[in-house]
Amino acid sequence: MPTVTKVRKERSASGTHDHIEGVCTSGGTHYTRGQVIAGLARHEDWHTEAGGRTAKIRKIDQCTHPGCSLTPYITTAPDHTTTNNLDNLPPC
Repeated sequence: MPTVTKVRKERSASGTHDHIEGVCTSGGTHYTRGQVIAGLARHEDWHTEAGGRTAKIRKIDQCTHPGCSLTPYITTAPDHTTTNNLDNLPPC
């Protein structure tokens, strides 16, 4: 079960926001967004860990930024804190 502790972002093609390019695990391994999505398709349990809290990573159809059509995309399941959200993790 991969534990994601950091995230790597890249600027969107429009230059208006950042996309999650990939993630880094607690062991320091980098996985692209596509590799995470492929793992989720194989029913692997990907989750984040930050501030003592975890959140399940899930695939969504596309980036949630208004007007952006990058697809597919990843996000965390909603919970009671934003600390463990992918967008709030430190860079890797």
